[in-house]
Amino acid sequence: MRLKNIKYILLIACISFITGCSVGKPSVYGYDYPLQSTSHLIENISLKIPAQYHFVEDNECFCRELWFVKDDYSSDISINKLNFERSNSLDEEELLYQAAEYSLRLIKMKLKDDFLFDGRYEWFDTGEKKAIAFRYANKNKYSGRIVITNINSVLLESTAVLHKDANNQELLSELFKAQNSNLENLTY
Repeated sequence: MRLKNIKYILLIACISFITGCSVGKPSVYGYDYPLQSTSHLIENISLKIPAQYHFVEDNECFCRELWFVKDDYSSDISINKLNFERSNSLDEEELLYQAAEYSLRLIKMKLKDDFLFDGRYEWFDTGEKKAIAFRYANKNKYSGRIVITNINSVLLESTAVLHKDANNQELLSELFKAQNSNLENLTY
């Protein structure tokens, strides 16, 4: 009887493990933020921007960055291609992790002593794509989140920043849901 119970428990554990590995892990923030019906095609990137946001071009920068600002100017989301030296020996997760570490170092250098990071990363799937994200803050001035994903062998970095009420978790969750929804819809 005891051997039968052990076999039953092992069978359930194996099924749970296989199911857990094959099913993508969603983000803690979700993906159900409404997107505008109009789509943009810029440099081979097709996307729909979140509702209540508008597309902005920075004429002074001449950047290759896509930038959307919320209509009340309380937050913004940008998408940037990463030029990242990669080794062919890296699997996708290692590549995403190294790119996230690179982005983390850059934002830390930019913010210097005002940089706050809790050391946690979030791994999740956006549609068929894997993604890694981390949150950071600029000592109560603003809060942000960076997501790195790999679409058709192109590394993309999405940055979402809340400029007002930087510690308001409800506003941050809404912003990060808008970011996820935008990334899930994005094609390259």
